[in-house]
Amino acid sequence: MPMNGGMREDPVVLGPTEEVPGRTFTAVGQIERDRLILHGMLTDVIGVLLEADLGQRTVVPHEKLVWQVSDRTHRLLVCDEGRLRFHSRLCVVGFFGERHRNMDPSPLEDANTAIVAAFVDHPGILSYSSVEFGRGKWANLVLHDDPSDRDYWRRNPLHTEAVRVLSPVHYRNVRIYNGELTASLTDSPAITLQRTKYFDYTGSKSWRAERTLVG
Repeated sequence: MPMNGGMREDPVVLGPTEEVPGRTFTAVGQIERDRLILHGMLTDVIGVLLEADLGQRTVVPHEKLVWQVSDRTHRLLVCDEGRLRFHSRLCVVGFFGERHRNMDPSPLEDANTAIVAAFVDHPGILSYSSVEFGRGKWANLVLHDDPSDRDYWRRNPLHTEAVRVLSPVHYRNVRIYNGELTASLTDSPAITLQRTKYFDYTGSKSWRAERTLVG
């Protein structure tokens, strides 16, 4: 799961309400829909911690939890339960990707498995959530300590290789959000999205853009 893009060319800079003809995945209306999906995934994280408080579930660091809701597969990895619970202003990375449905996903899945396993070496990453929506669409939510974690993670060789080699082959398009929570998980936080990056891999040359969402 790339936490940010790796291409070198300068991206197109989009205004707060600017639309891009022919690239519907960048539609402004999609931002709030994505935020609601991320908030639902955040609610799952809070729910798992509540179940642990009630003795209904044991949370083991870096042990993947998997369950089904309405034919959707949900995955959650809690990396540091204590800091996840009480951090006053967690940072957010939200990933939305549409895969090519006619391709063997094994190389991408193997890379994702290795990337997630490497979270143990990156203590700033506190949890990782993933939901498969069908028709090649995926959403991921990463909660982490500090904005600097993103720069540190981008230098991870596994992540760099996935962005450079696998994403352009396996994905049609990608949206990546950066943001933060308004409060700790114990205080019913909301998600504030600050910026988004767009990647379109369907043309002969990859296209990317970015949009600032809040000042």
